[in-house]
Amino acid sequence: MRRSLFILWALLAAPAFAQDVEGSADHPLVGRYEGSTIRAYEAREFDQVSVARAKDEVGKVEGAVTRLSYAYPPETALVQIARNFVLALEDKGFDILLNCDSRGECGAISYDVEQFGNSPSWADSFNFRYVMGTREGAEGVVHATLFLSENNGNALSVVTVTEEEAMAFRMIDAAEMQSEISETGRVALYGIQFDTDEATIKPESEPTLAEMAAFLTANPGLSVVIVGHTDNQGSMEYNLGLSARRAEAVRDALVSQHGIAADRMTHAGAGFLAPVATNTTEAGRALNRRVEIIAR
Repeated sequence: MRRSLFILWALLAAPAFAQDVEGSADHPLVGRYEGSTIRAYEAREFDQVSVARAKDEVGKVEGAVTRLSYAYPPETALVQIARNFVLALEDKGFDILLNCDSRGECGAISYDVEQFGNSPSWADSFNFRYVMGTREGAEGVVHATLFLSENNGNALSVVTVTEEEAMAFRMIDAAEMQSEISETGRVALYGIQFDTDEATIKPESEPTLAEMAAFLTANPGLSVVIVGHTDNQGSMEYNLGLSARRAEAVRDALVSQHGIAADRMTHAGAGFLAPVATNTTEAGRALNRRVEIIAR
């Protein structure tokens, strides 16, 4: 029986289906139920999520968050989807902390946070399922939740995956850049933010740019290479080009906004060819998306 249920859930993230919302992808730790499609998708490097680990116990977790809204094949029973989700999580090493339905098992749990991709009235409060699992491993603590209900007889769900170790990256100041360059010849910076799939630097990057300029000003004899890095989403050629454009944008900002001589800085793009973490989780991908300064 376990095998017959389990086979319906693909553990490995499959290529996006034609009906999936553009730019979406299954989370590799969760996969998808056979025949389902992604209606809405969001991946944030850092966010907060409400989870219920037990009846009447709702708490907050923070980290890299992936949210997906799925639609399921017609006449698929909620209990079948929920059981397959549990088996899929258990196969990936998750401990199931709560597995309940609306018949008194879940208690007074607020599911307001589970409206991602849906209208506020989409869920049937008399017919839903909730599953919450946690996994602790080398990559850190990961939480996965499923909120599943029906709308006009069709099964819909919100799947949320939170990777706790992907904390907000602390800005490195000029003194720390100096220390890292002296010790290793390079420094990785996470405070330079770009628009998605663009080389446009976001305004919140200015404090890190200012610290880069302060470091270079304090070391007038130093020449550097500014290197852009991406995660592995997309082709190698695309990411090599994107990372090079982003590195060039950083160099140009340091020249035009902070008066650093252009001939002290060259730029290059490494794409996803020099990862510092796995690309199979959002936490790892967030670590791989970075700008580096390398001393020449």
